Amino acid sequence: MSQNLIELAQNYFSGDTVRQASTTLGENESSIGTALRSIIPLVLGGLFARSQQPGGSSELFGMANQAHSSGILGNLSSLLGGMNVNSTSPAADGGLLNKGTELLRSVFGNHYTTAVEGVSQQAGVRTSTTSSLLHMAVPVVLGLLGKHVADNNLDANGFNNYLGSQRGSIMGALGNLPGGLGSVLSGLGLGAAATGVGNAASATANTVGNTVSAAAHRTGDAVRDTARDVETAAATPSRWPWLLLLLAVLAALFYFMRGCNKDADTTTATTTETTMTDTTTSAAVAPVATAPVGSYDEASGNYIYDTGANTAIKLSDGTTLNVGSNSFESRLYNFLNDANQTVSTDKTQGWMSLDRVYFNTGKSTLTAESQAQLKNLAAILKAFPNAAVKLGGYTDNKGKADMNLTLSADRANAARKAVLNNGIDAGRVTAEGYGQEHPIASNDTPEGRAQNRRVDVRVTKK
Repeated sequence: MSQNLIELAQNYFSGDTVRQASTTLGENESSIGTALRSIIPLVLGGLFARSQQPGGSSELFGMANQAHSSGILGNLSSLLGGMNVNSTSPAADGGLLNKGTELLRSVFGNHYTTAVEGVSQQAGVRTSTTSSLLHMAVPVVLGLLGKHVADNNLDANGFNNYLGSQRGSIMGALGNLPGGLGSVLSGLGLGAAATGVGNAASATANTVGNTVSAAAHRTGDAVRDTARDVETAAATPSRWPWLLLLLAVLAALFYFMRGCNKDADTTTATTTETTMTDTTTSAAVAPVATAPVGSYDEASGNYIYDTGANTAIKLSDGTTLNVGSNSFESRLYNFLNDANQTVSTDKTQGWMSLDRVYFNTGKSTLTAESQAQLKNLAAILKAFPNAAVKLGGYTDNKGKADMNLTLSADRANAARKAVLNNGIDAGRVTAEGYGQEHPIASNDTPEGRAQNRRVDVRVTKK
């Protein structure tokens, strides 16, 4: 029997969590609890709605695995510490807190403010408090999803099936929210329960029409309205031929128009400014690093890069790094130290491979030798306090693509943790897994696969 996600989230946000949130935000403990009882269904409804959109389930699968591997569920203090009391914008720490909240904002759209104000009024808390609680709830729910994936060894399809099994309980919880709060999610593919309609006849009608209306929502308002007419026409057979013909014509017109606009959409996605709050996924951007030369070490299965003759990098705080002239450290330092070099708006540019960072086979565990370069990365960031970077994890093409995506995210986050453990603020380092996409060498040879198993770094801010 599948675990009930609503209950898991409610159990997490109870007792000590409520008390600590109350202390952090300066609100009555009872009011915090009341607000969370509305926030949990809204967050779950928003994430479920995103999963019904094109590419949404895959995006959530990656974020859930990342949240779980980050250990966020067991680190309540970091969640509370990351709360932002500014109701107009979430804390830009560049991690899951920001990324999850931005996803929720994109799903809710103009209804995000309505939801915040509605919960605040109903629970008797400030809008900034509600915004902060939403900010905290998103990564927790993603972490719970990731834990379920890990505990049950689910792939992307299994994850999607589990989300589907939660639809009924999510809809029920939304329908029971006071003051019509569930209505902010109407029209997002969740059905009538999100509007607070509770009678059996309406629920039955919604179940019958959900598949058609959800699909029509993804293909445009005109097709959606026609689909509803088709649903109604079930009791009037004589209308079917004309309605089916109209549906076919509208669908063909929509896909023709979408094909014409495809190039323009792609151009927009790839020219957005990269910042420390970057939330772009591998589907929209193809980060590619140019790796230095080297040779394959059959004994370890690693690619050993030629980092060049030894050189000394003297940092502003007096630290000296003895590294190769072609090493990652040298390239990063030279970029940050040269005022004439700027961060490109093209997110496919500027990626540098970490040339001495390796993992145990099939795991996200860093080898002991990898710590030195990650410590050096932290030292350089300390010398350039305004700089921020993004870590991108990659694998070869062995194994299932969805499992490789998870592994790459775990590895990127393991490297990020190592950097943070050396005294760097979490907001300056982001991480994302790209799986087996964007190889820098052929996967047909052991040497090429070794080069593709890597972590790349891109400066997102100088």
